[in-house]
Amino acid sequence: MALMSRLPLLAAFLAAGCAKTASNPESPYTTLTERTTEDGIRIVEIDLDNDKRPEIYNHYRDRTSGSPLLVRKEVDLNRDGAVDVISYFDDAGALEREEMDSDFDGHFDWIDHYRDGARVMAETDTDMDGRSNVYAYYVEGKIQRKERDSDSDGKIDVWERFGADGTVTRTGSDTDGDGRIDVRTE
Repeated sequence: MALMSRLPLLAAFLAAGCAKTASNPESPYTTLTERTTEDGIRIVEIDLDNDKRPEIYNHYRDRTSGSPLLVRKEVDLNRDGAVDVISYFDDAGALEREEMDSDFDGHFDWIDHYRDGARVMAETDTDMDGRSNVYAYYVEGKIQRKERDSDSDGKIDVWERFGADGTVTRTGSDTDGDGRIDVRTE
């Protein structure tokens, strides 16, 4: 099942961050381990379903004042022991980037980029060759354009523009490989 159909589940996993501790005994989640790496990052493993295996790995950096800053969150969505989503956060705590293994094959094939907490670009590897070949650009949460390398030669050869309602309003394609639109549809 593709990740798109699991977005409600993903939202629940990403929202989970408050694990059961002495100071928070009401949480349904359990902290399994807590360790600090050589570079000072504190990793907290959280078990969501009480099977004694972590589904969430929160990475915190201590600050001189205030609570620790969440800098990365790793999530095992399908509970197979492999991380399926990695979320990276900036110094203000806003989401910067998310990498996803959308088909649970062990390879990250979807990367969302964020600015001020809003998605501005998504890149996807649809042909599973390890390189992104579809790029979608967003403004205020709405898709504006999409670019695609349809023949896996490393060059964009299909362009789409979207209207305010999210429907395609214009397309173009490069049929001779020179990087310029040869066929346009409006």
